[in-house]
Amino acid sequence: MTWVVLIIAGIIWLIVKGSKGVSSISSTNQKNQSFLNRRDEKYKDRVIDTSKSLFDRNTDIIKQFELKVTGASTSYRYYETDNITRDCINEIALAENKMSVSPDHKYLSQWIGNAPAEWSALAKQIKSSLDDSKYKVSSERNRLDSEKRKIQDEKTRRDNKIAIEERMVKKARESFEFRKRQQNDPAGIQEINKTKGSGEMYIEYIRDILTPNEEPWCDIESDLISANKEIPVVRFPHFTSSVKLDSVVALNEEIDEFNQQLEEDAKNRVKNSSFFSGILSGYEKGDKESMISRINLIVDGIELPKAVPRVWNVDFDPIESIAIVEVMLPDVVHTDIYKKVTLKSGIAKKELNQREKKDEVPSIHPAIILRIAYELFRNDIKNQIKLLVLNGWVEFDDPNTGVKTKTYTSSLVVEKDKIMALNLSKLDPLSAFTNLKGKSAGKLIDIIPVTPMMSLDKKDKRFIETKEVLNKLGSETNLAAMDWQDFESLIAELFEKEFASEGGEVKVTQASRDRGVDAVVFIPDPIKGGKYIIQAKRYTNTVDVSAVRDLCAVVKKEGASKGILVTTSTYGSDAYAFAQNEPITLLNGAELLGLLAKHNYKFRINLSEAKKINIANSNYKKQ
Repeated sequence: MTWVVLIIAGIIWLIVKGSKGVSSISSTNQKNQSFLNRRDEKYKDRVIDTSKSLFDRNTDIIKQFELKVTGASTSYRYYETDNITRDCINEIALAENKMSVSPDHKYLSQWIGNAPAEWSALAKQIKSSLDDSKYKVSSERNRLDSEKRKIQDEKTRRDNKIAIEERMVKKARESFEFRKRQQNDPAGIQEINKTKGSGEMYIEYIRDILTPNEEPWCDIESDLISANKEIPVVRFPHFTSSVKLDSVVALNEEIDEFNQQLEEDAKNRVKNSSFFSGILSGYEKGDKESMISRINLIVDGIELPKAVPRVWNVDFDPIESIAIVEVMLPDVVHTDIYKKVTLKSGIAKKELNQREKKDEVPSIHPAIILRIAYELFRNDIKNQIKLLVLNGWVEFDDPNTGVKTKTYTSSLVVEKDKIMALNLSKLDPLSAFTNLKGKSAGKLIDIIPVTPMMSLDKKDKRFIETKEVLNKLGSETNLAAMDWQDFESLIAELFEKEFASEGGEVKVTQASRDRGVDAVVFIPDPIKGGKYIIQAKRYTNTVDVSAVRDLCAVVKKEGASKGILVTTSTYGSDAYAFAQNEPITLLNGAELLGLLAKHNYKFRINLSEAKKINIANSNYKKQ
């Protein structure tokens, strides 16, 4: 049995061995066929020039593989040179139709030892060429990398330089902006800015209102006047930079504009010196216009919260040295007043409660009046203001009618020593205001009108008691023919009735035919009214321009705000032309009768009849 098994095993071995041989032959044949197919596909028409060396006649293939080393092709970018050399030999073997010498997948070091001498030499030559190419490529890459690093380093240095320059430009701009803030605009300092208040009113503003200006106007005025000659202009320097930056160009353009403005400012300062010097000189002489201008400048310069209106009017009586200032006050009744409260989240606003409104709000208007009075007297360095009249008004929409309404709520007449004795930082404004006999709207829970106090001196030795005439005359009375003294008294009575609704008071002067002042009207509204001079002309002929000129001169001499010329006759065109540009009102005979009728008095004017009566009286006196 054993030998049978052995025979069977031998037969099986022969069969397996035979099949392997057949399979190996078949595989080799397939491999050979594949090789031939690939060669025919790629190198069918290739001519092998045996007169050249194996290397020289395959340089085209070798160059293709050099590209793999130089990085033109990324497939073999990270392969070792040996592997690329081996692949190149394989490709050349295909081209040369030398399958037998192809290293296939063997390591180059293993193959090269057993390869034919010519092919071994080829491999070494190819590897050397590839190494050279690789070195050249590596060197070139290193050079390019070095160039890139240089470019990057240069860019970094430039960027750093630009960054440094930008920081320097920023500092230069900060310095420039600081200089600009320090530079006052002399062109606008002569302007008076009147604006209504804006923003919300806080009860804490009372302390701000009562805080005097840090620098009084008289000191500012002195500085402005002292600039009476051109001071050399200190120009702001350009910013120089080795790097061309848009920010530098923009900054230098602004500096150029600023330096040009400095030149203009220097000229304006000289003009300002002359302007303010003229006002100060007129103020020292008590000149009315200069006094008004200087008071306007002082009031304009008072530092107050934005919620406080900056609207006012000024008048000045140079004879009595009385300054009259009317100011607009904030409406603290129809607008909300707030207080500041401290919360964890910060400062917040809160409306005042009813008790706070009752206790605190009435102090706002007196505080403003006292502060203005303090600044005016504080800057009255020559004591030109003997008496100051301050009237405060409020403008609001009347809730009953919806009509814009102007109502006076505060009035104060005070002398300098009374104001300068006050300590604004510690006083209670309402108590101080009341102690100075100021008139206010009480607790100010509603808008309560007050009559502005007018302190113009109504005592004059020329004044006499008014003679009652109107009620003693009949409707048949010819005004042009009545006694001239009675006519002047009639005119005084008439205007007393005309201005009664405005609180006006009329004083008649002693009889003195055409002495210039027949009556004086005092109206307690210092802006709309004031002191009026009335002159009565009981004429039968046309009143010429000389009478109007004379009245105009009297008005200026008396320091009055207006003159009224009344006649029983008419005025010439030259008289009307002259009066048009002066504070003079002309009333002719017809207008006089109309004004009398307004107050229910009916008289007549007959110039012809009056002329005859006058002639008859004149002839009688001659006899």
